[in-house]
Amino acid sequence: MFERAAKESVEIFHLLFLAQLSRKLDKSLFAVKGGCNLRFFLGSVRYSEDLDLDIQVTAPETLRKKVGGILDGASLRAVLEIKNIAILRVFEPKQTETTQRWKLALRAPGYGEGVQTKIEFSRRGLSEHREVGPVDPLLIRRYGLAPVLMPHYRPEEAFRQKLRALSGRAQAQAQAQARDLFDIALLLDSGVRAKEAIEGFDFPIEEARAAALSLDFSDFKGQVGAYLDPDDLKVYDSPEVWDALVRRVVAQLDAET
Repeated sequence: MFERAAKESVEIFHLLFLAQLSRKLDKSLFAVKGGCNLRFFLGSVRYSEDLDLDIQVTAPETLRKKVGGILDGASLRAVLEIKNIAILRVFEPKQTETTQRWKLALRAPGYGEGVQTKIEFSRRGLSEHREVGPVDPLLIRRYGLAPVLMPHYRPEEAFRQKLRALSGRAQAQAQAQARDLFDIALLLDSGVRAKEAIEGFDFPIEEARAAALSLDFSDFKGQVGAYLDPDDLKVYDSPEVWDALVRRVVAQLDAET
């Protein structure tokens, strides 16, 4: 999924799905997290391939029916059609007490075979560090959508979640993800103070540092560069800029050890 039309179609789908979800679920029971949180509320230039949320209280079968009703409903499909987008296929590969996942193929302009995306709800803990706020007005105007208020995580909690992801992959001996490091740098640049964000929390800083240093420019190109608009890519599209970004994040982590 590299072309702008595909990325925008997925983003429009996510926003329209969230607008429908906000009418079906109490906003105190869930929150948008991950890349969509950064993109829709915190000014990120990186498109997000998937939509991730935390949820509490709502029973798995209740959520399954609500999400299924939205995806199958005439309301969502009608507004998608206006944008020349359609849901081609829906799969439910995981429906457990802790994780519920829907995989979708979307018809997008120029993509008759379908563009892939995923919606995932997790019940591993809904942090109290969240708020209800408007989706970035620039995105709303760009796509000609109605304004919508959604629960999402605040910048400091988003930073903690990204730091956990970066260090957690290292602990699990999994491949570190350049998108986690890129998002951490974005949050630092937006004004999040690492020391204040993680004070009182137990983080494996050394693992996060090692994971950051393991990521090179080729990781950025495949995991981040492909999800930036051309003008934004020009800002970051050199090994020197990526290395400087890594050093900046590592310096902040070193200050905490």
